[in-house]
Parts: sequence; structure tokens; C-alpha cells
Amino acid sequence: MGDLGLGQEFHTWHQFSSFFDDWCEKHKVLFIIASLKPLISLRQNPLHYQPSLAATLRFRFVRLICKHSGTYVGQSTIDCPASITLRLGPKKDRLVVIEASLEHNHKLSEVEFAHYFKRHQLEASMGLPIRITNSVSKRFLAPDLIWNLEDYSKAKDKGMCELLSQLDGLFKSDPGAKVKLVFQEDVAVLNSIFLATSHMRGLVQRFPRCLYMDKAACVNSEFELYSVLCQDGNGRGRECAYCVARRGVPDLVIFIVASLVQSAPDIKLKVKCLTVGAGITDVDAVEEVLPCTRVQICRLQVLEALYRKARELAVPKEDKVRNLLHNMANASSPRVYSQYLSDLEDVAPLPFLQYYLEHWHHNKGMWAECWAFERNCDCPFLEHMSFHQQKLCSVLSPPLGLAACVRGLLELQVLRVEMAALNEERVSELYRAVCPPDSAALIAEELGLAKHANYHVKEVPEGFLLDGGICSFLVSRDLTVCSCSIYVSSRRPCRHLFATRLWTGQPLYDPGLLHAPLGSEGQDT
Repeated sequence: MGDLGLGQEFHTWHQFSSFFDDWCEKHKVLFIIASLKPLISLRQNPLHYQPSLAATLRFRFVRLICKHSGTYVGQSTIDCPASITLRLGPKKDRLVVIEASLEHNHKLSEVEFAHYFKRHQLEASMGLPIRITNSVSKRFLAPDLIWNLEDYSKAKDKGMCELLSQLDGLFKSDPGAKVKLVFQEDVAVLNSIFLATSHMRGLVQRFPRCLYMDKAACVNSEFELYSVLCQDGNGRGRECAYCVARRGVPDLVIFIVASLVQSAPDIKLKVKCLTVGAGITDVDAVEEVLPCTRVQICRLQVLEALYRKARELAVPKEDKVRNLLHNMANASSPRVYSQYLSDLEDVAPLPFLQYYLEHWHHNKGMWAECWAFERNCDCPFLEHMSFHQQKLCSVLSPPLGLAACVRGLLELQVLRVEMAALNEERVSELYRAVCPPDSAALIAEELGLAKHANYHVKEVPEGFLLDGGICSFLVSRDLTVCSCSIYVSSRRPCRHLFATRLWTGQPLYDPGLLHAPLGSEGQDT
């Protein structure tokens, strides 16, 4: 049959499975796994060379046989001899084909192939039963289900086991977190992970009006990270959902939006605008899940995409075309947009015009100024996403395994990360405008100390408990009173109030903090 032979080497399991999918599609053959041996057994101490290769090679021995081999009870009685065997090579860093019997003793059926063949089957979790993966894909995970999945995965799928361990740790520290693992139907291949911590859910419930979604990072050659942000009371973009998804997964946007609404049902009628990046196109069904929402596409990204296409096609009079595109994007009315479109039709060559009409004209209502959700207002989409991606760079260094990716995302959900980007001078200036100089100086000092604080914030029935390691402080639920001696003695906002307000998204500048009611203070704990 060719293309696959003895001695062929593969440096990753993904490399082999992708090659094998293409090879099977080309020749219309169906193989199944007859036997395999994991690279690392959780029952044994790993050899020195194995830990770094476990996630990439996965196995030290794999034997594939024709679907019609007749090896197993209930399978075909044709007893086809076709088989392929791979073994860990002498250098222990690659898989080598040691057997390739590629001749079949039966007719290959294209109809049968089309019915049974599924890509990525070799990348399925070898430890998870299909009945389980089909079931968990339809709902949020529960902690006890994570334990069951871990039991299935032990000693069979190290990568899945590590991912489940991360999720187990999340549920132990945050029982209110919402997580979905979505697998391909009838194949234990993980397609996507949706994740929202209790804190993230709280943010979107407090600030649901405008949401922002885009592809935020590449995790590895197979998976990408999508993030959903909201805008808090300080005008900052805050993470309210993550989705790590396999490239090319269909209906991804509607899955993310639906999962977000399921995790925070109160936002369903409160979200007024969802702004997405220009690379996100499957947005037509969003309004079925968010009926009061306008969907927008980032205008500047649309223009950048159009400018790139003009350069790619070497459009004559490119400067004039760019000016017309800019004027169309910022048109003050539909009539003005139509006028500039007519001018573009006179100037632009046919290939570029066809691209524009097919990709951007039909959804002009989502990105042109005259149809904007809020006209004559700067959209903060790029600012929020840029800041979010800067934070991601500190914890994600692709390529990453899924467990490492989830661990990094959770590391961002701590107070010190948010405090590090605090512009305390801008807030201090607002207080200086309304406070006597001595009070303003003390408030500025507290803001500066808040920026370098390292507290763990926990919501409790009385309000918010800030644990600093040595001592803890209680901030009232309305975020106006603190139990610390600084607040009790001065009645001025302290570092704990500022830290809690920033964490929960409430405005740092609030004149009401200067006149907190008496009799509400707590005690040091």
C-alpha cells in the first residue's frame, strides 16, 4: 500500500496519529488498537528519560489491527491479517514502526469507512469508557465524578490523569467552580474544557452588561484558549470564563456562551452587548442564548483584516482603498456607508471586492460605526484583551499540556495578580480633589500598600475575610467598613477595603468611603 513502512519514526504520538488518520483516509482502511503499553506506569518509578516524554509519546508499545481481524469475540470472521506495530526506539525518544503488514484479504468499502472512521481516535483517553465520556460531555462536572474519572485513567492515560488531578484540586479549594469536559461522541477524545471559578462567576453576575470574547492564546499544536471578559466598576477587563478547545471544533462560540449562562443564569437577560474578535465568525446563534444581546465584531480588527487582504492581493491604489474602508467602518449613517461602498466598487479590483462582500459586507451591522451598540464611544475590547494576554504570558509558555494550561489559568485568579496592575496614582488624584491634603496623603499611602499586599480573599456570610497569614481582617459586605485598626481609628478607607474592592470589581474611588456610618466596624480576628 505504500506510505507507511518498517523503520518509519515518529517523535510524538500526535505526529503518528495525524499521519495515520491521513493515511487511513487516503486508503479507506479501518484499524483498531489491539494492545498497548503506556510509556510510564503509575505503579513504577519512572526512568530518568521518561517524564519529559510521557505527554508526547504516551506509549512504548502499540499494535493496531484491521477492524476485520476477527481477533476478538463478536468481531468480523474475515480474519484479516493486516496489522501495524510500533515500539519505543533504542534511543528512547521516538516510536518506530517494527511491523507493517498492510495487505488486506477483503474488499475495502468506502461506505463502511465513511460510517465508522473518526479522526483523532488514536488520541482518545485509553482509560475512559465511551459511555462515561458521552455522559459527562452533557453537564457540569461534580467532584465525585472527577474522582471516578481519575480511577479510570490511572496507569492508562497520564495526561488525562494530570488534568483530572488539577480539576480535583480546584473543586477542593472552590466547590462552586463550574467545569465541563466535552468529548467527541462515541470516541474518548477530549474536544474542549470550559472553566469558571466561583470568583469569575461572581464578576460576570455583578458586571454582565458588556462581555468580550476572543481567542487569547495558542496552548499547543492542537488546542487554543478562548477567554470571556467583563468590564468591572474600575473599567478593567476581568476574566469570567475560559475555554480550552481543540482547533476546528464546530459551534464553539455558542457552546461557550451557553455554558457561561448555565454557570450564571441571572445574566441571561442582562447581557446587552457581546464583542468578539474578527477571527470569530460563528456568532449567528448567540442571540438565541442571550436574547437581549447585540453582537459586535471589533471594528479595528476588521479593518486590520481588510488591510492585510489588500496587501496580499497587491490591490492597485491601496491607499485610496484603505481610506474608503476606514470611512465605511466609521460611517455616521447607513446612507454614508452605502456611498463609500459605491466608491469602493468603482476603485477596488474584483477579487478584493468579492472578498469584502462575502466576508464583511453581510455582517456590516456588527462592526460599522453607524450600527454600533454605543455610537461615538471607544470600544475597550482591544485594551481589555491586550491586558489579559499580558497576564497570560506570565503563566503560559506554549507548547503546554492541558494540565499545565489549567494550572496556569488558575494561578491568575489571585488578588496579587490584579493588584500588580493597579494605577494607584490615578485613584489618589480623585481623592485629592475632594479630601483635605492630610487625609488624601494617608489614602494615597494605603493605596500604595494595597498594591503590594498579598491576601487571600474569602467570601463569608458577614462579608469578605482577608487572610494575610499573620492576621486577618473582615470587610463588610457593602465594602465600606473594615475591622482593622487603621479604619477604626481614622474612618478613612484602608488597604483592605481597596484590595477587596479591586478583587470584587467595585470602584476604588467612592466618596461614600469618606463618610462610613458609625457602629458598623468589626473586630480584629
